[in-house]
Amino acid sequence: MEGVTVPLALQDYMTVIFSALGLAILTRMVYQLNRELGRMALAGTVLIVLGGFLKASGKLVSAAGGPDLALLHQGLFPLIAPGFALMAWSLYQIRRVFRDQPPLQRPWLVPAVIIAVSGIGVTALALAGGPWKVPLILLATVGNVSMLIMLALAAWGRNMWFTGSLFIVTLVVVLVMSQLANTKDVSIGMIWFEQITQTVAQMLFVLAAWNYTQKVEAAYARPLAAQTV
Repeated sequence: MEGVTVPLALQDYMTVIFSALGLAILTRMVYQLNRELGRMALAGTVLIVLGGFLKASGKLVSAAGGPDLALLHQGLFPLIAPGFALMAWSLYQIRRVFRDQPPLQRPWLVPAVIIAVSGIGVTALALAGGPWKVPLILLATVGNVSMLIMLALAAWGRNMWFTGSLFIVTLVVVLVMSQLANTKDVSIGMIWFEQITQTVAQMLFVLAAWNYTQKVEAAYARPLAAQTV
C-alpha cells in the first residue's frame, strides 16, 4: 500500500488482537452453553482472526517494500465472510437456549447453505469478470451487523444498558470506518485516525463482550454444566 509506513502497518495488528480477544470471550461463553455451537463459534472466530491477520500482514509487507502478495491482500473477505456467518448463527442459536428452546437439530445446515450460495455468487461473478467480492462483502457485513445487534439487544434485555451501548458504538464505528476506508487519496494522517478508531472500537467490543458473558455465564452456564451436548 503506497505511502503506508511500517509503524502504521504494525498498528493495524492491534485491531486484530482486540477483535480476536472479544471473539474468543464470546466463543468461550457459547462453548460453555453448548459444545457443538461452541465449535461453530470457534470456527468463525478462527476465520475472522485469520482474515484480519492476513490483511494486516499484507499491509506490513507492502510497507516494508516487499511484493504485493495476492493471498494477503485478497484473503480478507473470503475468510471473514463465512467467519461472521458462523459466529452470528451460533449466537442466534444460543439465544434459543436462553428462551428454553433447544438448538436446531442440524445447527450447521443454515450457515453452510448461506456460505455455499455466496460461494456460487463469487464464482459466477469471477468467471464473468465482475466484482467477485460483492457477495463476500455483503455476507460479512450482514453477519457482523447481525452479531452486534443481537448482542446489544440481549444485553439490553438483561438491563445491561451500558454494555449494549458499547456493542452499538462498535457497530457504528466499524460501519463508518469501512466507508472511509474506500475513499481514494486518503492522507497518512487520516489512515492513522481510521486505524486507531478501529482499535478503540474493538477495545470497547472486548469490554462489552466481557461484561455480557460474565452475567450470562453466571445465569446459565452452571445450570447447564451437567448436561451432555
